[in-house]
Amino acid sequence: DNDEQHGQVVNKPSDLAMSTSADDAAEAVADLSLETPRVGDDDYKPPEAKSVEELMAMKEGEDEALQRYKASLLGATAGAKTDDPRRVVITEVGIVPADHPPIMLDMTAQGPKKMVIKEGCSYRLQFGFRVQNELVSGLKYKHVVTRKGIKMDRAEEMLGSYGPDPTKVNTVQVPRRDWETAPSGMMARATYTIKAAFLDDDKVEHLTFSFELDVKKDWA
Repeated sequence: DNDEQHGQVVNKPSDLAMSTSADDAAEAVADLSLETPRVGDDDYKPPEAKSVEELMAMKEGEDEALQRYKASLLGATAGAKTDDPRRVVITEVGIVPADHPPIMLDMTAQGPKKMVIKEGCSYRLQFGFRVQNELVSGLKYKHVVTRKGIKMDRAEEMLGSYGPDPTKVNTVQVPRRDWETAPSGMMARATYTIKAAFLDDDKVEHLTFSFELDVKKDWA
């Protein structure tokens, strides 16, 4: 069942769409900042945030397995800093259909963004991002779907924890095993607005944005 995969909340993200106005972004933050508990883990508390320097210095009392884990997570470029103060740089957001080439939005480009999806198709969400300057713990993606101002759906996907490596673009698809199904039928064919955000366990909002998704009879 897709609703309780990987110990996280996973609703059906039936739609995807984007325009980066200040009003949309502010509204997205207000709605998306509501905490959604992890399924089966109501008492979950994120670990205390620590810098790369603090993590690398914590040697006393560590066993060999923990040291290896830290080394693999922090990586060889753990100490590397960039001129860009952001910790997470989102490079692309999109969908990967089962029977159609990927449809990706360039998150480094300015201006409104929009995608078209065929009704009833099977697809996954895909995110591309870099992590730099500091470790990011519990990176997650949230979105709220509306149609003509009426809330239709909301979803949250856990993307994981990452050590800093400004040279590497991480690519994550969700769901990781199954597929989502786009809505279908005459009533479902419409334009949806999706307000989304990338956050982490430290409640840092790395990016908020909105985009539009057109559900049509075919891909064109």
